Amino acid sequence: MLLQHDDNGRGPVVVLLHGFPFDRSMWASQVEALSDQYRLIVPDLRGHGSSPAPDDRVYTIDAMADDLIETLNALNLHEKVVLGGLSMGGYIALSAITRYPDRFMGLMLLDTKATSDPPEIARGRGITAEQVESSGNTETLVEGLILRVFAQETREHKPELVESLRKVMKSTSPRTIAASLRGMAARPDRMDDLARIQLPTLILVGADDVVTPVSDAKAMAERLPNAKLAVITDSGHLAPLENPEASNTEILSYLKEL
Repeated sequence: MLLQHDDNGRGPVVVLLHGFPFDRSMWASQVEALSDQYRLIVPDLRGHGSSPAPDDRVYTIDAMADDLIETLNALNLHEKVVLGGLSMGGYIALSAITRYPDRFMGLMLLDTKATSDPPEIARGRGITAEQVESSGNTETLVEGLILRVFAQETREHKPELVESLRKVMKSTSPRTIAASLRGMAARPDRMDDLARIQLPTLILVGADDVVTPVSDAKAMAERLPNAKLAVITDSGHLAPLENPEASNTEILSYLKEL
C-alpha cells in the first residue's frame, strides 16, 4: 500500500516513521533542521494522517514495514536510505531493517524498544482495541496517552504543543487505533535480531520516558554492535517533539558520521 508522505530537501535520504496514534506532522522540527542537507521523506503510516486505512482488523508491524518498502519503490528509491522510527515507528523500522537489510545504510531508534509486549500488556491492548472499536470513542485513550507520552515539564510549560498533538490523536479513527493496537500487541520480539544489525545506529530516548524508558534504550545499545546512545533531557516519550534542539543536534551528529 502506498503511503501519503512529505518529501523535502536534497541529499542523502532520511526516512522518519511517526509513532501511534500520530501522523507525519510530528517531524516538522526535524524536517526544518535537516532538509537543507538531507532529503527527508516522512510518511503517514496506514490509517494515520492522510494515508489509506485498509479494512484489516489487525495492522501488523510487518505489513506496515511492507507499506514503507512499497512506497520507497514507487519513489524509485533503490539507493540505501537512513531509517528512523519513534515508538511504533521504531517497531516498524526494526521489521524493515531485519527483513530488507539491503535497503538501508543507517538506523535511528527513537523512544522505542525491541522487546515484544509482556502478556498482560498485550491483553490490555486487545481490551482497549475492542472498547475503542465498539464505542467509536477515543477520548479516554487520547487523554491517557497525553499523560504518558509527554514529560510533566512539557505538559506544564508547552500546552500549545500538547494541544496540537491532542488534535492529531483525536483525528485518528477508532478503527485505525484498534487495528494498530492489535498489531503492536502481536509484534515479535526483536532483541535477538539486534546482534545481526551491523548498521550504525542512533538510539535516542527522553530522560523522562515512562513508555519506553532509558533502561530499554540501554538494553538495545548493549545488543547492537554499532550503536550510540543519546539521552535527551526535558522530554518524555516524544523527545524529538518535546526537545527538538537537543534531539536534532544528536541526529545531525549521527548523520554526519555516516
